[in-house]
This record gives sequence, C-alpha cells and structure tokens, in this order.
Amino acid sequence: MAGKKRSGTRLASVPEVLNILEDRKKDSELGYEQTLAYEYATKFSQIKESDAKKMVKELEELGLEEKLALKMIEIMPDNASLAKLVLAMDKNRQPADDEAIGKILEVVKRYSK
Repeated sequence: MAGKKRSGTRLASVPEVLNILEDRKKDSELGYEQTLAYEYATKFSQIKESDAKKMVKELEELGLEEKLALKMIEIMPDNASLAKLVLAMDKNRQPADDEAIGKILEVVKRYSK
C-alpha cells in the first residue's frame, strides 16, 4: 500500500474482509499483501458477512470482546476445548465456565454451515 493514505483502522470479520477485497478486485488489481489476504479470506470465510455481524453482536451480548468474537467467527470452534483456546487469547480474561462455553458454542453452531 505504498503511497496510499489510511483513513482509519477497525476490526473486521473474515467474511467482511473477503467482501471488501472482492470489491477492490473488481476495480483494480490487488497488491501482494491484498492478494495474500484475499486467498486467506477465501479459504477461511465460513459464513456470510451479514451472519458474521449478527454473530458478533450475539457473542458480545455473552460478554466477549469484539476481537474474541471475530476470532470465534474465523475459527468456528465445534467443541469446548477449541472455544477455550480462543478465549485464552485474552490473557486478562478469566477462564470461562462450562455454561458460558456452552452458550458460545450454541451461537457458533447456529451460524455454522
């Protein structure tokens, strides 16, 4: 992105990144880093962008920070062990109890393909 100004930064889900890069790909050729990000997003985007936004909201209502909710969308854990690993990314967070993990997995399962 040499020579281009960045207007701001924010967190984005993998499906959102995929849609952004698909739009940019229509307008012009993607740069090297964008191509790598596009390939990653294509491979790991498991749900639609609209579902990802709903899922983030539901996970935040369960007490997850946005970055952890987005990581849940990226990984889409299907068991408690994997969900606990994602939650362990936040070193300041207390370990979640089985009930909280169960609620998180219910949300993930509802949006899984």
